[in-house]
Amino acid sequence: MHMRRLFVGVTVPTLLAISVPVAAHAQTTEPTLKSGSTGSAVVLLQKDLNSLGYAVGADDGDFGPKTLAEVKAFQRASGLQVDGVVGPATWGAINDTLFTKVDLRDPAPSDITAQNIDKFLNANKSPMAGLGQSFIEAQNTYGVDANYLVSHAILESYWGESQIALAKNNLFGYGAYDSNPGDDAGMFPSDDYAIRFQAWEVRNNYLNSSGSEYVSPTLKGMNVNYATDKSWATSIGSLMNELASSVGSSVSAYSQYSPTKSAASPESTTEPVFYINGATGATQKNSYYGGVPYFSSMGAGMDDMFLSPLQSGSSGEQVEQVQTYLNKQMKAGLTVDGQFGPATEAAVKKFEAKQGLKQNGEWTFAMWQSYIYTTTPPTVPAGQSVEIDQIEQGMAGPYVVPWYHIANEGWVDSQYVKLTNVYRLTVSSPTNTNTSIPVYGSSDGTDQIATLHNGDFVVAQSASADDGMYEIQFSVESAADADSGQAVGTPLTGYVSASDATLTQQQ
Repeated sequence: MHMRRLFVGVTVPTLLAISVPVAAHAQTTEPTLKSGSTGSAVVLLQKDLNSLGYAVGADDGDFGPKTLAEVKAFQRASGLQVDGVVGPATWGAINDTLFTKVDLRDPAPSDITAQNIDKFLNANKSPMAGLGQSFIEAQNTYGVDANYLVSHAILESYWGESQIALAKNNLFGYGAYDSNPGDDAGMFPSDDYAIRFQAWEVRNNYLNSSGSEYVSPTLKGMNVNYATDKSWATSIGSLMNELASSVGSSVSAYSQYSPTKSAASPESTTEPVFYINGATGATQKNSYYGGVPYFSSMGAGMDDMFLSPLQSGSSGEQVEQVQTYLNKQMKAGLTVDGQFGPATEAAVKKFEAKQGLKQNGEWTFAMWQSYIYTTTPPTVPAGQSVEIDQIEQGMAGPYVVPWYHIANEGWVDSQYVKLTNVYRLTVSSPTNTNTSIPVYGSSDGTDQIATLHNGDFVVAQSASADDGMYEIQFSVESAADADSGQAVGTPLTGYVSASDATLTQQQ
């Protein structure tokens, strides 16, 4: 099971852990070694064991008693046959474990290309095939190893075949809480956006030394706060080894982390935005505000919008704000952890008594407006048609939800806007590898201008094909998508063949 903090300071409940069968270890090129062996392969073995904390001593190329003892210790710890013979299984396990110490802030070696990622995904019959460039673009923008991103997506999404991945473009299991994973999992506007979001979130919170969940910029370091499953890091390391092996490489081509090692700053630290061209929606009534409150940024909305009464069992950013307020006003001594437990409930009751309020231990909307957020946010009236031009992934309390930017207004919780002309591109066999969708500049289908992917959000004024073609509106989402002179966010119009995909209404 996974415990995860999405965004700085937002605590979320336990997430669903998806068990994914990992391919058998690729055959290594290293020879089988045993007691008495000598040479360069033994030197490599000794270096690897030393780096994993097994005290072989000098890497002298002599497979003697000390090396034999440490090989057996590693085999025992790895659940392998303890025979002291270093064959394919032991070499594979060493490589898997070494990948848990790779510095994930460094780019993958140059042989991990978009084309080779897609070849690997195709070979494993994954519907993520075609997303290779998205993984590379995320690596280049946010400074996160593309091999790790691919391998983590494989682990969490069952090679892209999980229902959460297919139904919600959610490749990394965000919000898939054990109690109700299918409904609670967050919706992403595209797989490409989910990949870029993962790179941003992991780099800022887990790989940067200033991050809220930082231990070290490795799988082993991430495992401390990202997953309670102690095999999480080695499971991803095994998949990283498989991808590296598929291009004739190994862990030796990757940079191992050391405390004295520095890393280049990422190209961007800004959360990615999904640009949506021409989207419209109808605002829904909010029981607290009447209309839909909007904010200058998604972060302000996550902090300031009241979602529901806060009481025992509540969690999230708003609970942190109440705890901070009570500590300041009453010296309550609460741990600001976003968890509404007995101590927070007792402090709320004490505050209610002080203010002459009913002492029920519940932080109400009236209390929120009076003490936490003392100005009323502007609202868009319910039932109004609005234009949406951007989407960012965010939170509403403990739940992962998209936030929409209403043109000329601000950011709103997407739960209060019903989309009216947004569709998902849907291929006929979403679990197959043929999930990339060509987009043409004209209805005759002769000039391809872009490639989209199954599940991507697009805008259409009609869900019916005209002469076998759908007219869609979309935007340039990243520098890799842009033709010469097209900036990120540039609105585009194109055509999709009904033989390649259909349109499914997105609510």
